Amino acid sequence: MESAESIVELYREHTQHNEPSEELVAQLLSLLHPGEDVLFTCGWTDMSEKWGPLAQLTVTTRRIVDQQWAGPGASAQPRAIALRDVRAVADRPRGEQALFSTHALVVALADGTTLHWEHLTNHQIEPAAAAIEAALAGIG
Repeated sequence: MESAESIVELYREHTQHNEPSEELVAQLLSLLHPGEDVLFTCGWTDMSEKWGPLAQLTVTTRRIVDQQWAGPGASAQPRAIALRDVRAVADRPRGEQALFSTHALVVALADGTTLHWEHLTNHQIEPAAAAIEAALAGIG
């Protein structure tokens, strides 16, 4: 069973030892179903103009959860993607030109749409993709 401590520790591991938003951790805990384990979680902790508000991406044994901070004491409605709807996951360079060596996490869904997480750092993408692939193998 997941706890705030287990989520915080996993978040720190994949977010340069930064602390997650208490609001996002509490929201994630409230979303988890019995038997649902968190395989990976990371975030963007900077409130910079480029990336916007705090964000947290989590991969569980059942879904991908995309959360956004909405200010002190509040979180925006999370977006949850069931793993049964995921068809592929990829790491791709950002932009059309090779000016930067930054990447994005890309997830292709069964309905033909593609989701992109541009706010992740290069060191977060590979473990996020690996967690999604492991979760897919676990349900397949």
